[in-house]
Formats: sequence, structure tokens, C-alpha cells
Amino acid sequence: MGAVLRREWLRYQRAMGKAGLVRFAVLYIVVFGFILPNSFEHPAAAFAVFAFIPIYVAGPLAVDAFAGERERNTLETLLTAPLTPAQLLWGKALFPVLVSTATVWLVMLLFTSYRLISGGKLPGLETVITVMLAGILMSFMGAVIGLHVSMKAKSVRSALQWFSVFLIMIALGIPAMVEFAYPYFPDTIKLRIESAFTGGLLSIGNLIAVFVIIAVCSVFWKTLKYRTRSLWIMNK
Repeated sequence: MGAVLRREWLRYQRAMGKAGLVRFAVLYIVVFGFILPNSFEHPAAAFAVFAFIPIYVAGPLAVDAFAGERERNTLETLLTAPLTPAQLLWGKALFPVLVSTATVWLVMLLFTSYRLISGGKLPGLETVITVMLAGILMSFMGAVIGLHVSMKAKSVRSALQWFSVFLIMIALGIPAMVEFAYPYFPDTIKLRIESAFTGGLLSIGNLIAVFVIIAVCSVFWKTLKYRTRSLWIMNK
């Protein structure tokens, strides 16, 4: 697994180059580190942005996992390496998770320093810890979805297009469906839903949402393990 992580990092460095890494850092520091959080006046809402950024970092990195290998004609060489399917999958999954988590935590640290220097308000420690843990979960979800898309994609461009469809469904489709259906809910159900999300980030509603995300990621991960083992069968 460690060898796969080192290989992914070296490949990523070569693909991005120094200029690409600088553009990547500037984009996420300026756009996601200052512009988006500063658009929210409430400190907790500003920091909640950092819980969702990882999916936009981990996903695009994960779509290269298999589609990129196939596009560069290196997939069969990788499959003949002394690796088990589990080691390959964990290495491919952990790389986008680690990169996205490190990126978001660094940006969040810079934003916190900026708020301290400028005299802006900061949320409590409980909110910061919750956002950091949620970021790890969203990183893993982005990596799992990206790997699923990458598994059968013929090129990285195709994989990115399909991953964009998933992002649109998550970011726009689900809220639109909820907004459309919510007015038709009975008043008693509306009151229960609203009361479930009262109490801040650790409310019952948020905990249920986290449980659902973990359950979905677990199912996707089991499917990924099966699909990764099938790659060895295909090459026997």
C-alpha cells in the first residue's frame, strides 16, 4: 500500500508540475479559503464550508486512479506488480483522501489565522473539530465515488465528466428534490424534521445524515473491493 501511495504522489507531482501545484494552491486558498467562507457572516456557517470542499478535491484525484492508468497503458503493468487487490485499492483510495484532507486543513488554518489577525469571529472548538472530522468523511466519499467512476472509464476526461454528473446530482439534485417535496409533507413531519436539526452541528438530524453517508460509503467500498478483484480475474 505504501508503494502505491508513493507511486501516486510521484505521478501527481510529474503531472502537475511546479506551476500546476502553485495554481492548485492559489485556487483553493483564494477561492475556498477566503472568498467562500467570507460570504457567510455566522462563524459556524463559514467553517462549515470546509466540510464540503474535500469532495471537490478527492473526487477529481480519484478518477485518475484506474482511468489514468488505462489511458497511459500502465494498468496491466500495475496489476502484475506484487500487490494484493486490497493493497492496490487502499493505496488508490488513501492518496486522494490524504491530499484533500491536508489541503483543506491547511486552508482552514490560514483562514483561522486571517480571522484572528483581522479580529473576525471564530466558532467554538467543538465546531472546528466536527468540521475536520466531517471533512475526512467527505474526502472518503469523494474518493469512493471517483474510484467507482474511474473503474470502467476509458479516459480521465470521460471519468471527470461522469464525476461532474454525480456532483451535480449531490449539490443540486438532492436539495431541489427536498425543496420540491417538503411543502407536501404533513405539518407533524415538518416539525419533527426541524426539531431533529436543532442543537447545532451535533444534532440528531446531522448524526443521522452522517450515519447514512457512512452506510452508503461502506456499500460502495464493498462493491469496489469486488470490482478490484475482478481486474485480476480479467488478466488471468
